[in-house]
Amino acid sequence: MISCAEVIREDENFYTVKFNCTDSFISSLTDLGIKEVYKGDQNLLWDALITDLVLYKRLKDKIPFIPFLHDEKLGTGDHRLIPFYKDDGKYVISEDYARKLTGAVYINQDISYGLFYGVPIESTEYKELNFKLSWLGKYWKDYKNLLRKDEIFSRTIEDLGFTWDYSRYSEITCTGYIANKETLESYFIRNPEGEIYYLFSKSLGWYGIVPRHSEEISLSSIYIDEELKRKISKLFLLGVRGTLRQIKDKTKRREILRRARNIYNYAKGILQDFKDITIADFQIKIAEWVIKEILGTEVNFNFKKTSEILRIDSFEDFKYKDFYYFFDIVLRYTEIFAQAYNNALNKAKLPLKRITVRDGTYQPPYFLELFRRHNGREILTRCNIEIKNNYEDSYIRLFSPHCSSITFLKGKRINNVEEFLRVLIDSKKFVNGFALIGKAGPFMAEMRRVPRVLAVPEEGSKYAPMVDYLLGELKRNIKDLTDSHLIRIRLNLLDNLGLLGDLVFRLPKFLSLYIGKEEISAKEFSESWRSKVEKVEKILSLIKGLEAGEYLHLAKIILWEKGLIEDLGRSYKLLNKLRAKGYGEEFKYFPFPESFLKYLREVTEKRKVIIEEIKKRKEEAPFYLHEERKLLEYKILFVFGVFIRSLLLFEKSLKYLNYRPYSVIIYLISPEFITQLIDNAEIFIEKVIFKI
Repeated sequence: MISCAEVIREDENFYTVKFNCTDSFISSLTDLGIKEVYKGDQNLLWDALITDLVLYKRLKDKIPFIPFLHDEKLGTGDHRLIPFYKDDGKYVISEDYARKLTGAVYINQDISYGLFYGVPIESTEYKELNFKLSWLGKYWKDYKNLLRKDEIFSRTIEDLGFTWDYSRYSEITCTGYIANKETLESYFIRNPEGEIYYLFSKSLGWYGIVPRHSEEISLSSIYIDEELKRKISKLFLLGVRGTLRQIKDKTKRREILRRARNIYNYAKGILQDFKDITIADFQIKIAEWVIKEILGTEVNFNFKKTSEILRIDSFEDFKYKDFYYFFDIVLRYTEIFAQAYNNALNKAKLPLKRITVRDGTYQPPYFLELFRRHNGREILTRCNIEIKNNYEDSYIRLFSPHCSSITFLKGKRINNVEEFLRVLIDSKKFVNGFALIGKAGPFMAEMRRVPRVLAVPEEGSKYAPMVDYLLGELKRNIKDLTDSHLIRIRLNLLDNLGLLGDLVFRLPKFLSLYIGKEEISAKEFSESWRSKVEKVEKILSLIKGLEAGEYLHLAKIILWEKGLIEDLGRSYKLLNKLRAKGYGEEFKYFPFPESFLKYLREVTEKRKVIIEEIKKRKEEAPFYLHEERKLLEYKILFVFGVFIRSLLLFEKSLKYLNYRPYSVIIYLISPEFITQLIDNAEIFIEKVIFKI
């Protein structure tokens, strides 16, 4: 069964193998003892809808399939922007961008501006190449206005799809507008360096709704009010407009508009018929409607919610449900679990809160969702958990900004999950029940434990490696740890795009740069995208590890290879270094924009003249010459930073998009294409094998 398996992860405790089971899916699951398949998502209209249909079609009448909406928070806005909003409101439409000086933005109720979108590029991804954004951020405040006056510089970076002219952002990138334009501009006056991290990390054509203030409220408790109606409508219209912009054929555009109106009118009807409806229930209804439009009315999809699956109303529920294996380990082996959890986070390089145990007191990576009734509505309130577990004064404390602190005294050690839940149930404080839910890692570990298995899309869940490490760490001390597997679904959107035939796409700038065309047929795109990505990957591998000063020499090497200068001078040293890394004249044939090459030539020549003048005057060289040299070197570094961003956007976005397209956008373009993607999808299983 796993003779053709590939080892994808390994440490001293385990190795994880991955094998293709597309043609033997049911028998593979049966051999592994799988009796239920779960698939959870925070946005059912993203890749979830199609991947759910892949599983539904293959599992129907064979193995139970439970698709569910993961009851997460709406998202996380940038808290630093709060003082700068000029309008009232509780929510805001945002783009995704990285941490560092601007605050993290996390969106999950989102949509893409058409089929093609660019993923956010984390600052760590630049750092892996040894290009540090701090090189640019440090002097951005000093040089920004000078750079704005340099029209040739502006044209050069615009040709690479980059600008800080927010009013022209859509025009230059051929994607959507800048979300929160005025707010960001006001904030970056206060924090100029933050603008560098924002511009170099932000997604392209990827929008979502987030609360302005941090909220510990799940999607099942956020009822759609007038403000959310406007935001949801605007989000959908962004997706429609982007799709129309990327499709050239007028007949196809009319079809897209017709389907968009159908979805819009159906959604409008839901909001009229159900005066009190949550985001979770609204999303489920829309997803079910789209599924019926694709596969027909005979399809019976029944989406669950995390809070429903894990809900406990009585002690009998606990006995009936088997979702607390790892929480039981937390209570029985607290120190072991804490060390394993922390080690797993370290190995996976995830910036999540570690577990600290002091005097038997700790906060496990779990929370309680409390079911309550308020003004006729069911409200889920998320509470953090603190446990003190010793032999004299044990307690359980629930707390959060939306949950008044409650302490339950046990008086003696809580030895297992049964005793933990007994304390809560016997308190009689939860008349409407509660759900005990693990945070990202523990939740996934629980949902993929045999005889269950969890399914995720390819490129989905950055926590999957962490779970493997956690299991390996635990296995060293808990010998009877149960097996754990993961299903991966590959939709292969771009590989299958040729099925749309002669349909012509208008590409956003970050793709047309290296595809080499602004307009391209679906068939040609499908046949060529992988080879284009390989060329970009080769360039990235060559420049990886360069120091700041070496980019000055890199400029000369590129110009020399393009026949624009004759003498490399001391830059031969770097050329030899690149040849040792496997360089084979890739720069000579790479499609650099003409403006990029022209600007590098102009700036390097200016720098050469200034350096010669400084050497000539020595100690008598005026200060302005040193400053001008410094500015020119900053410009070269900045242009290369923009170039690197363009490479990362192209490479990472296409590979990600191949596996994680927005289902609702594909539905607008062609429902028939979705059925083809379902039939052509590949299925893999990841199996953790312990060495211990």
